[in-house]
Amino acid sequence: MLSKKRIKKFFRIFFPKQVKLNFPRALFSLYVNTQWEVPEGYRVISPGEATDLGEWAELLNLEKGFGKWTPERVQSEIVDQMIAPYAGTLIYYRDRLVGCSSTVDKSTRKKKIGVGMWLVLDPSHRGTKGLAHALTYRTLAFFVKAGYDEIYAYTDEKRLSAIYLYLKNGAVPVYDSISSFFKWRRIFKRLNPLMERAEKRTSKSDVRPA
Repeated sequence: MLSKKRIKKFFRIFFPKQVKLNFPRALFSLYVNTQWEVPEGYRVISPGEATDLGEWAELLNLEKGFGKWTPERVQSEIVDQMIAPYAGTLIYYRDRLVGCSSTVDKSTRKKKIGVGMWLVLDPSHRGTKGLAHALTYRTLAFFVKAGYDEIYAYTDEKRLSAIYLYLKNGAVPVYDSISSFFKWRRIFKRLNPLMERAEKRTSKSDVRPA
């Protein structure tokens, strides 16, 4: 008779809640040591000793489904897990924390593997150009600088705008479970309208007056 713990482990392996993406190292060649430009009023920094973990927890609590975040949980599950202080990104708008992302080491004996974690952008700022890109690529570029072999990130199946951003910038879907095949099939079906609109905008921008 399988214990509840083993049953849960089985479902996590074969039916994970999130989808996985691989970010080829070559994607980050332009982003190592980049000075990120963001719209006026925003600033991009790495976490530090002065970071308000209570404010960080409040931001993470905007994303439902991951339990209650507290300063203590942010410290133990994010800050203590980061490989280096600069292996994470925070975005502020007029001194208010509106975006965060972090990293965790999942290396094996044979490979150095880095994973991007807990990327959250305040819903009221998600339409601002460049913020999600800075959160993702500024953070993951750390792994290239640190000599990691493989770079991954996870996200919810329903976060189509984030998945579109990743795929558009060169990330590759990972089919690592039975359910992932069905999830990615659904994702691409839902992304088709978004991709078609993007293609139309691109074709229009390519038209030059005679």
